[in-house]
Amino acid sequence: MTSPAFAADGTLRRNDNLLVAVATVSCAAEPGSYEVRFGSPLGNDNASKIDRLWGSVRVAPADAAERAECERQVAQRQPESQEERYPAGTEWPASPWDVRTVQAGGQLKAGDGQEMGSDGMVKLSSPGFTRSVVMRGDKKVTATVRIRCDARPGLYVVHWNEEGKPAKVWARYRVTAASPGCQDPAVTSEASAVRQKAPWLLGAAALAAVGVVGYAFSRRRRKVSR
Repeated sequence: MTSPAFAADGTLRRNDNLLVAVATVSCAAEPGSYEVRFGSPLGNDNASKIDRLWGSVRVAPADAAERAECERQVAQRQPESQEERYPAGTEWPASPWDVRTVQAGGQLKAGDGQEMGSDGMVKLSSPGFTRSVVMRGDKKVTATVRIRCDARPGLYVVHWNEEGKPAKVWARYRVTAASPGCQDPAVTSEASAVRQKAPWLLGAAALAAVGVVGYAFSRRRRKVSR
């Protein structure tokens, strides 16, 4: 959303079933009526160019004291959140700022969204994942990502790593605290693997012990026979 009256452009973001944009009218804007126009999406060079009239905004007259108070209030205002909320059932991520909430130890299914990647050519990585995952699929690549049990609550980014191309921030998610007793599947698998190998290791140790005893017994018999 653009207008000569705005201090900065506003960006339409998804809030469930609504698209919402927040824009601040410049404290220095002169009184009068100003056009508000739709512009092209930010950061999407492949999108068709958009420039059409959406509406107008009327700026009221203000004296020097009111403009000074305007500047003070704008300076104290918190930055606009870039996070978006999409309706339940929407594939994640619908946009790079489609922030889904997941509990540490939980999982999310990631789909290619607007991107098209070849089977096995894209790897997703994030500090909150138990491990990096490879996107698989024919016309549409997907992957299931699992969040580490020890991932601290907060906002995390997901990097899209495609062979032959620079890595890029592709998605974001928010982690909440893990349930008591949460355990990563990788840890459980390793422990299970050790248990499965243990009988074989014990058997090998026993055979080695028998071999040493047999060798010592054989040497002793030879010495006696001499």
